[in-house]
Amino acid sequence: MQKLNRIIVSLIFTLAVSCLQAQPVFHDTQGNTITPIQFKDKWVVINYWASWCDICLREIPELNNFYRHTKDKNVLMYGVNYDRLPATELSQAMNMAGISYPVFIEDPAKIWGFADADVIPVTYVINPQGKIAKRIVGPTTEMDLNNIIAFNSF
Repeated sequence: MQKLNRIIVSLIFTLAVSCLQAQPVFHDTQGNTITPIQFKDKWVVINYWASWCDICLREIPELNNFYRHTKDKNVLMYGVNYDRLPATELSQAMNMAGISYPVFIEDPAKIWGFADADVIPVTYVINPQGKIAKRIVGPTTEMDLNNIIAFNSF
């Protein structure tokens, strides 16, 4: 019986370690490694943009303001480059666009089941339960995002 218990405990441990290792890992342009567990109980805003998209570039100051005003709250904000540029080109594009918030190097769409962006800009607001609260097609503003998140609910 003790041998059977040890085998069961060993199997449970192996499965638990395998599940932890199966978590996707992402990186941002600020050198951080991000795992989905970091999104738990937080609002997450993901904005898809491209350096050739004029509308995307015009909304960046609004997104910068939103990031600056919420980065110390229960909100995470990330950009995702539509063209999936390599890291060095991505940093250059961010500098040219004036982006101050972190941008994912890899596309995190599979965590939330986003469809491939067929139009940009597109912004997803994910609630603390991990569900998409809003998909915004086209430009958005700091006020739009604040209204969706409704900071009075914190």
